[in-house]
Amino acid sequence: MPLVVRSRRGAVLTHAGEFLADYVSRAEALLSQAAGGLGALRNAEAGSLRVAASSTPGTYLLPRALASFAPLRPGIELEVHSVTSGRAAELVRGHRVDLGLVGGFAAAFDLDGAPLLEDEIVIIGPPALAAHGVTARELAGRTWIHREEGSATRAAMEAGWSAAGIAPRRRLVLETWEAIKLAVAQGVGVAAISSLALEQELRGGTLVVLAVPGWHVVRQLSVIYARDVPLTPPATAFLESLRAAAAQLK
Repeated sequence: MPLVVRSRRGAVLTHAGEFLADYVSRAEALLSQAAGGLGALRNAEAGSLRVAASSTPGTYLLPRALASFAPLRPGIELEVHSVTSGRAAELVRGHRVDLGLVGGFAAAFDLDGAPLLEDEIVIIGPPALAAHGVTARELAGRTWIHREEGSATRAAMEAGWSAAGIAPRRRLVLETWEAIKLAVAQGVGVAAISSLALEQELRGGTLVVLAVPGWHVVRQLSVIYARDVPLTPPATAFLESLRAAAAQLK
């Protein structure tokens, strides 16, 4: 079966070549992961740890775990990827990271996971909206600001729309939660966001949480890892740090 098509302009993979290349890439990553795990078995203070984290757990949970983990294991080389929840799952599946931190987790044949922390998704707006209650109809006429495709918070928000009877007519995509919060504070629109991300803004009065009839969205922040593949010693130790950090936020 041909894997490569050659021409004067170079060579490209056939469909079969791309299929095989994906398996080879995963196998290579898995062998690299195994080599790192063996090194950590030989020397518990050495090794590497690769983590992929989506925005909410990566910003509000991961630093707490790192604060307790890193000083105790200074010889562990840490590599953190900031991605969407969907991309984190892809990296775990491909054995390119040891652990993934995601918002929500649906069981899959090749992934295992464990819930860490319950996370409430609330609707926020500028302080001027706090003077009166808002309805689903009024919110439908406002611009909704949210993250890109693949964001678990965006998926939870869209499920919340259906439950509360909200049908937004205008949407705006921004790439970071900080940009979204600033845009909402300036009156550009409203947003659905993790309650973990609002401590400073609510204290400073730049944002308010809107009480909306029918809106109740809660999801789990979870850690995921490849099924049927042993966790390396650094990954096992970091998993305990994650659980301890999550307990502090409950």
